Amino acid sequence: MSPSFLVLLLIAVVMGALIGFWLRSSHREQPSEPPMHRSPEEGQKSLAELIESGQMINAIKLYRELHGVGLKEAKDAVEAMRDGRAPMEPAMRSESSGSDANDAIERAVRSNNLIQAIKLYRAQHGVGLKEAKDAVEAMRADLIRRGQA
Repeated sequence: MSPSFLVLLLIAVVMGALIGFWLRSSHREQPSEPPMHRSPEEGQKSLAELIESGQMINAIKLYRELHGVGLKEAKDAVEAMRDGRAPMEPAMRSESSGSDANDAIERAVRSNNLIQAIKLYRAQHGVGLKEAKDAVEAMRADLIRRGQA
């Protein structure tokens, strides 16, 4: 074998190795960022900024994180905010109506209308479906334990 052939073969092997390494490293899945813990006010501010800058996918992800809702509900809500059909900031809840709302939730639980109780709980506390369901079930278990259900 001639020396020039060996040099070309060596260059080809080195180039192949470099290209293979580059392809493997570029296809590696990047680790996702852990969810940031933020206050509701910070979350709403970040959500508004994402919507205003047109970052709809990130806005939907953040909305889901903040409100604990499904993908479709988050997408619809973010699109409504973008289109001006819904306010960017959530409506402030009235503290004076809190006891009335809690009474209504308890009445719905006592009458075994758990779906209505979950809806009321979500509206009052601004939480996602799972959190509201868990809270209503805990309230029901407590009422049963106390013999009031």
